[in-house]
Amino acid sequence: MKHISARNMQRRHPVASREVRKVAGLLMDELLEIEAYDLSILFVNETRMAQLNKAHLQHEGPTDIITFDYCTPALLHGELVICPAVASKHAQKYRASLGRELARYIIHGVLHLRGFDDQTPAARRKMKREENRLLQKLARRFPVDSLTHG
Repeated sequence: MKHISARNMQRRHPVASREVRKVAGLLMDELLEIEAYDLSILFVNETRMAQLNKAHLQHEGPTDIITFDYCTPALLHGELVICPAVASKHAQKYRASLGRELARYIIHGVLHLRGFDDQTPAARRKMKREENRLLQKLARRFPVDSLTHG
């Protein structure tokens, strides 16, 4: 099984769901060579993200991405919930395009599904290195700025 869905459930930042599916497919099929996956990517507003963050992680306020892991030994299965409003703030801070920042979050979420974590400084550094490596490869093969309109 190879399935990717992308839904934009917020209006503030236009997201190209078709392009998101393409970039996620390229990541899964070519860069990571994952045999079987079922990945859902949802884009939500700050209010919804804050609700999810409080309910599932007991953290206040919105965050950039939350990864829900439903993986089994035979299937990489998960849901990435991304907040473009928070991503936009991070993109400005790091002088990156919003499309590039969204691509980074997709990579970040998939790495969580593959067992990476960012709970300790050492684990965070290891995960960030892999994230940067994959983002560079992805950006050479796909116009990541096309993940957003405008």
